[in-house]
Amino acid sequence: MPRKTRQVETRLVAEYLLKEYSKFPCLTKVPLGQVPNSLMESEGYQKALGIMRPFRPECDALVVLPRYLVLIEGKLWSVINGLAKLPLYKSLVPGTPELKQYMPREILMELVVGWTNPNLETMARSADVAVKVFSPPWVADEVERQHKYWTADYQRARQEKLARREYFGVE
Repeated sequence: MPRKTRQVETRLVAEYLLKEYSKFPCLTKVPLGQVPNSLMESEGYQKALGIMRPFRPECDALVVLPRYLVLIEGKLWSVINGLAKLPLYKSLVPGTPELKQYMPREILMELVVGWTNPNLETMARSADVAVKVFSPPWVADEVERQHKYWTADYQRARQEKLARREYFGVE
């Protein structure tokens, strides 16, 4: 059975890390935030981390530099959501048990996107987030597809496609 989703943001982050930070330790899908001490005492460190895993936010990647930790969120869709998450994620880093070994370090934030615009740049500056445009050919194709999504022609064709699927009972 073919895969229903394409993990383009995961690929975006992986390729960005390889290109920009291949000489440094990189972590992906990093859980952030505290784990209750009472849970650690009653269940042990590893088990407590496992129990709390579904309830902790997750940043796409974290890079360990000599003086900094770089929090990375990669977004091709819902870019504003990615931007909004980063300062909140930053606030959780000092209390994250798995990251204690890397502290103290200053925390930088990067939003990796396929394209940018002046409004995104303004918002990012005010949140102290660096916008990094990373657009290999496959990302440029995704961005173009996304931009076409909002056109009248695309929406009309999409409605026709959905109607045919419903008519033939396909999905």
